[in-house]
Amino acid sequence: MTVALQDMWSRLTRISLSSYILLSLILGVAVGLFFGEMVRSLDFIGKAFIKLLQMAVLPYIVVSLIHGLGSLSRSDARLIATKGYKVLLFLWTVGLIVIFVFPLAFPLVETSAFFSEADVLPPKKIDFLNLYIPTNIFRALAEGTIPAIVVFSVFLGFALSRIDKKETFLNVFAILAQALSRVTQMIIKTAPLGVFALTAVAAGTLTFEQLQRLQVYFVCYILMALLLTFAILPAIISCFTTFTYREIINCSKDALILGFATGNNFVILPLISSKSIELLQKANPKGKPTSTIVDSVLPLAYCFPSLGRILDIFFIVFVAWSVNYHLSLVRHLDLALAGIMSLFGSPKVGVPFLLDYLKLPASYFDLYIIYDVVTRKFKVLVQAMSFQTVTLILAFAMINKWSFSFKKISVALLTNVVLIGACLMVATVGLKYIVTNVYHEDIVLKSMEIPDSIPAKVWRSPLGPLPPGGGTAGTLSRIKERGVLKVGYNAEALPFAFFNQKGELVGYDIFMAHQLARDLGVTLEFIPVERNMMDRSIERGICDIVMSAVPITAAELGKVNFTDPYLDMNAAFIVRDYRKKAFRTLKSVRKIPHLRLAVTPANSQAERLQLKKNFPNAQIIELASIKDFFTQAEVADALLTTDKIGKAWALLDPKFGVAAPHPVMFRYDLAYPVAITAGDHAFLDYLNQWLRLQKTSGTAQAQFSYWVLGKTPLRQTPRWSIVRNVLHWTR
Repeated sequence: MTVALQDMWSRLTRISLSSYILLSLILGVAVGLFFGEMVRSLDFIGKAFIKLLQMAVLPYIVVSLIHGLGSLSRSDARLIATKGYKVLLFLWTVGLIVIFVFPLAFPLVETSAFFSEADVLPPKKIDFLNLYIPTNIFRALAEGTIPAIVVFSVFLGFALSRIDKKETFLNVFAILAQALSRVTQMIIKTAPLGVFALTAVAAGTLTFEQLQRLQVYFVCYILMALLLTFAILPAIISCFTTFTYREIINCSKDALILGFATGNNFVILPLISSKSIELLQKANPKGKPTSTIVDSVLPLAYCFPSLGRILDIFFIVFVAWSVNYHLSLVRHLDLALAGIMSLFGSPKVGVPFLLDYLKLPASYFDLYIIYDVVTRKFKVLVQAMSFQTVTLILAFAMINKWSFSFKKISVALLTNVVLIGACLMVATVGLKYIVTNVYHEDIVLKSMEIPDSIPAKVWRSPLGPLPPGGGTAGTLSRIKERGVLKVGYNAEALPFAFFNQKGELVGYDIFMAHQLARDLGVTLEFIPVERNMMDRSIERGICDIVMSAVPITAAELGKVNFTDPYLDMNAAFIVRDYRKKAFRTLKSVRKIPHLRLAVTPANSQAERLQLKKNFPNAQIIELASIKDFFTQAEVADALLTTDKIGKAWALLDPKFGVAAPHPVMFRYDLAYPVAITAGDHAFLDYLNQWLRLQKTSGTAQAQFSYWVLGKTPLRQTPRWSIVRNVLHWTR
């Protein structure tokens, strides 16, 4: 028995770390699927692992860059300054084009989301000077501004390369780099545990929609990696050298096989060096010794971001697609520049920086760690061929002159365009069938209910007029004597007042009406009230109060009393989702030819005047209701509404979205209107005190989270798991 255990232990100790990580990944998926959301507590271990990984990376970027560039001879530094940067820029440009083209294969999915405060924030202006020029390197280090850190390190490294007697100083940096590298190696030994925790949490909590989208990332990433490795990069080498495609692949195949098998881009460097020397000697048998040239060029290729590392920018593009974040042309260019600068160091620092830079959810970095385990072997393929490309082209240029053949360039360009097009077609068709539409936010909205509601009578059509003066005396006492609180509502004021799928009148303000009636000890009666009839309905006693997202306007001051504000809203447009970009600023909206803007009775006269002032050439179209904008095809380019109401309406039809142009056209405070009663402020005072009580008790915030932000119990339903749905061991 002891011999068997020893034999088992010896076998386990012979398993490589990468194999342990892969086993941890598989085990994590199994545990996550089995236990479901019960594994969420492992998130602590996963986050601790990520922080440990990032701990030594930022200092290592500074130390290794300064040491690597400072150790260069003047000739090597001159090589980078004259030829090396051209090759790197060209390769980065090609890689970025591929990365930004492949999202064309992403399937179109219907998606919309509940209101978020981020929806109304103005576009963040990018401070390029502070981002790339470190006026205070210590602040840049403290804030993790990687582009500025890289710029500083590159300048200092090149400055050191031109200084004599620098060896003692550089030795300190070399020792520091080795120490930081060992710190990382020590942490990497815990990778199986960290990967297990991250994978288990992801497998146990990701929704079906998110799991589908993982396939989008993997399919596109693998196709890009194979294209770059076996088509695009070999074609680039053949265009700038005299080597044939067969020679290039034969030269690279050993490094590619070893890199793919080990998932390590460092162990392949000796192979790339020896094979490159052999190939270059065949091209120039009587020329300069190629070994010295390759030994100078290859470290440069390793120090600068390879295309394999640049591929991590594709993850940022994928996250933007996943959260329905539009990347404009300017944003693409910005991401390209910031991405390359950030990826001089480890992606474990660069990726979080880019997520934060574009204001994308930071939680996606956990998924990046998991994705990287799966895609790492393909990344190393691209890195190996990228090192090979830089080495062969630069070494060939030093031995001979640049080799240009327009015929070869034309053939290579045409071939790769066709290959990219074919891959995009395959990915587009395949992903269209893999990723199905699982949109359900409309169901979430329609399923909302008011718990513990009190008895209420709901009128669907307006009541006839009451005699003048029906609501002019003692409102609070009259409500209590009557035993009924009469509340006016507008069923189109989603999510403040609307009918759910059961035909029940619900919403933020409707809940507050139930709460108010409960506190008053009376029942409820809801009466529909049109915006232009609101003041008369209150004055004549048709209703005691209107609770339906009513904004305070100057036109209605003096006609009704308003309570203290309880929320605010900004002007916004409901538009076709693909047109949101055109409505992001007032300036861009004015450029739309033959602009047609729709309004409804819910829009006040002041809003109409403001609309005409901002867009004097626009055609204003009157609609009977908000529904008409959705049901009447192309009746207008946009419908004027507010951010919170517009986001709720867009949930019902994800083909539409909401755009809040900047600068904001108008901003409203929401309040509850009541009758103006001479000498009687009891009801108004009661309401104001009552509203303060709802805020301090947390009721107002809880209902805002539920109705407006969409944090509903439906979302808290545990995801499918074997322990709950198959074995029924838990609920």
